[in-house]
Amino acid sequence: MSTEDDFLFDNLDFRVPPARDIGPERERIIVDPSKYVEHLTQAWINERAAPDVLQYEQATVDGLLAKIEEQTAAIDDLDSGKDAAMIISILYQTELERVKFVLRSYLRTRISKIERFCEYILSDPSSKERLSRAEVIYAENYSRVTRQHYHSSFLSSLPPSLQHQDDTVFDRGLSMISQPRLDEAVFCRIMEDIGDFQLEDDETVELETGQIYIFRYRTVRVLLQRGQIELI
Repeated sequence: MSTEDDFLFDNLDFRVPPARDIGPERERIIVDPSKYVEHLTQAWINERAAPDVLQYEQATVDGLLAKIEEQTAAIDDLDSGKDAAMIISILYQTELERVKFVLRSYLRTRISKIERFCEYILSDPSSKERLSRAEVIYAENYSRVTRQHYHSSFLSSLPPSLQHQDDTVFDRGLSMISQPRLDEAVFCRIMEDIGDFQLEDDETVELETGQIYIFRYRTVRVLLQRGQIELI
């Protein structure tokens, strides 16, 4: 990159591609690097609004990290002795900090869920496979450390029958393991014409692009996985 005016994320154009152009849940690929930030911003919003952990955006995060490294190197190459270059450098560094904030917030939101539902995620294959490799390692280490801490702090002083950390009261449907509440209400925006969509109570609603609804998360979970809706 040889000019000072066009090296930062393609003139800072962060338009997000429609969800239907992203591809299947497990194979999301964003061709244009300028789309990374806005796509990850929406993924962050979805993650904050959804009660369970969503699919890790591997391609987006990896692409964004590569672009951050590339643009940081380009900023370092600017001639600091020129006033114009100094101003450009400040502006671009400010924009990079905004990008890093989105990335950190996305990852912290996921870590918060992993810590809250750690045992459930590790015991549920469909939830565990939505984590990145690093997140799986973190979850396993977090589970091991917390179990050891609880045992050494107070459980070891109890009778063996009371030392378990994953008991379930079957007759009352209660479990010691925290689980996401999939019946929570969520606001969602329809990203493409879906047509008639059947709700759990056999009621049918017509979903059209741009409409905003409030549904139980369990009802529209599959639409979110397909990229047909986004949470707000």
